[in-house]
Amino acid sequence: MFLTAGKRQTKVAPPLKYKMYGIISLSVMSVSLIACYYSTLQGLYHVWINDGDYSYALLIPLITGYLIWERRKMIVNSLIKTNWIGGSLFLMFLMISAYGILGSSPSAVRSSIPFMILSITLFCAGMEMFKILAFPLSLLFLMIPMPTMLQAMVGVPLKRISTRLGEWILRLAGVSVFVEGNIIDMGITKLQVVDACSGLRYILPLLTIGILFAYFFEKNRWRRIILAIATIPLSIIINGIRIGFTGILAQYFGSKVADGFFHGFSGWIVFMFAFAFLFIFHRVIKFSIKDNNKKDVKINRLKNTSKAVTPRQGMIPVIIVTSSLLSLAIFGYKTAAFPNVTIKKGLSSFPLSINEWKGSLNEMDPEMVALSGAEESFDAVYRSKSGDDIFLYIGYRGSPFSENENFFHSPSICLPASGWRVLSSDTHEILNMPEFKTIRVRRMTIEKFNERCLVYYWFQTNRYTAHDVNLNRWHLTLHALTRDNTHDLFIRLISPIESGEKPEATEARVDEFTRSMTAALDRFLSDNQIQQGI
Repeated sequence: MFLTAGKRQTKVAPPLKYKMYGIISLSVMSVSLIACYYSTLQGLYHVWINDGDYSYALLIPLITGYLIWERRKMIVNSLIKTNWIGGSLFLMFLMISAYGILGSSPSAVRSSIPFMILSITLFCAGMEMFKILAFPLSLLFLMIPMPTMLQAMVGVPLKRISTRLGEWILRLAGVSVFVEGNIIDMGITKLQVVDACSGLRYILPLLTIGILFAYFFEKNRWRRIILAIATIPLSIIINGIRIGFTGILAQYFGSKVADGFFHGFSGWIVFMFAFAFLFIFHRVIKFSIKDNNKKDVKINRLKNTSKAVTPRQGMIPVIIVTSSLLSLAIFGYKTAAFPNVTIKKGLSSFPLSINEWKGSLNEMDPEMVALSGAEESFDAVYRSKSGDDIFLYIGYRGSPFSENENFFHSPSICLPASGWRVLSSDTHEILNMPEFKTIRVRRMTIEKFNERCLVYYWFQTNRYTAHDVNLNRWHLTLHALTRDNTHDLFIRLISPIESGEKPEATEARVDEFTRSMTAALDRFLSDNQIQQGI
């Protein structure tokens, strides 16, 4: 460590026992961290391997490791000191992780991992070490997939922007086009801007490139920030240009040319063009934004080595971190090992006759069922004697505590994505329910091609109902904490609003069907549910 300030500096190598303590502590905490997040890390690896939007993420640990290795001299000479603010942050993110693991919320637990690593660094090593490692460890956030809801919120407008940019380029090239939603109609050929073409696939890796470019080639803080932020509009513009040129190739050379080599190779073109743009943009802002100081002035302060943590004192945060993570790992494993709550003849055997309502099944693609987050599903349309229709969908999970990245999707995302426009959305209480007395559901009014519908949906375990998916996951956490195994249901009702019909009449009809349907569902589950292994 530095013994003098302003004079010649002399470094004193840390004693061997300090080094051994650091290696052992780091190893023990790393093992406990992996044990705690093992199933989550498996899910992340599956995403990185199979989802093209996050295939770059496998390089992030290597980059982080290199940047830490680059700081090895600073790490060796840093002052190690327990920071209890970091301890408080560690406990906070531990609770978030517990909610994510026990409540089957992959987004919550995945997002907490980088925060957990940063808080452990601050807690066990102190502020000085935290400042040294903050940037390399913060790159780990770029490995975490966006939550499904956020991805949908970002992806929909990105697809719209990319479609419009592609349309503008095609018109500029003299191609006559008609755009409807995310479909570019060129007469003979149609291009559909799907989720993979929204531009999100380029934003995150280009943001990573922008951050690393700024780090290695720029020292000014503001220029670094501008370079990193510039990659976001850059990726959107380049993606629009790519869609436009794909359309031009499809128009003049056929869709096979556009969908073949160019479609695969265009990704490389995007990144090469982006890197060239960053280089040029960097040169421009380098002359536009001047440094306040010609030199970075570094002041070496005198360190009081008596305040450094001894191995015995440093055991306290290491024990707290290790025991907490291993306890959550054991509890999470026991919760995931709950026996599945299955239905004897499957959910498809749910009654098609409910009082005066007669139903007919709609066939569902098994792949769509899996993507919806359900293990089993039931989809039918019920008609009353008066000719009114209600569409009923039930999604069922008999193992709701297991890792599942496709946990029940909210209609507030799925319906707009399929072309429905949400006119209103609020909560609604249904009274005199047979099992739960009163339940609160999410109520939506949607419209498509001048057809209006009333939508109810909610989530349900064997003890709770919830109008919100996050509240539902909190209920699953409570089930886990009380060691109460349960199923999980997602129930959605859609009723067309007849022309001239008052909203109150539609609502009363759906309320009454809901009471009858839930009574039938309660009887069906109590008669047919079994726990495997019991």
